[in-house]
Amino acid sequence: AVVSTQSTGFIPENIRSRFKDEPSRSKLTSEFVEIWQRLRDVPSGVLFRKYCSTLERWKYNRSTLFRGLYSNPKDGLKTSVCVNVSEKKLTIINADKLGIMEVVEYDKIQSFGGSPFSLTLKIADKTFSIMLVDKHKSYLLIELLAAYCRRTHSLTRDTP
Repeated sequence: AVVSTQSTGFIPENIRSRFKDEPSRSKLTSEFVEIWQRLRDVPSGVLFRKYCSTLERWKYNRSTLFRGLYSNPKDGLKTSVCVNVSEKKLTIINADKLGIMEVVEYDKIQSFGGSPFSLTLKIADKTFSIMLVDKHKSYLLIELLAAYCRRTHSLTRDTP
């Protein structure tokens, strides 16, 4: 199949940027097209089961992600982040590189606070201030965080 390099628009920037030269980009694009062509003949029920199986194994399954912007207090650089709130821990993820910046179990959170567009977490000697993208979702984030922290702290206090 002949593949135009103009069709790489569907490839995420963080992947595309690793393939700067033309031969690498063409090879990557050809591999994507080949995979999609193989999947075209697979029945939709099989694809749906495969998708659900993959989703079930994803490490952020059953958690809620909130978009935000983190300002590093040392150098002032701003980083696009996702705050991942799951049943057992809170994870701050670099949204551009998809790398984990911080993982915090709820019993390690000393304090937290929020306003309509921000979240501040105090964890040991670190403080994270994150500007949240959506005002209404920031309320949900604070409520989830409070519920998980309350539950975790009541479980640890009741334990002999």
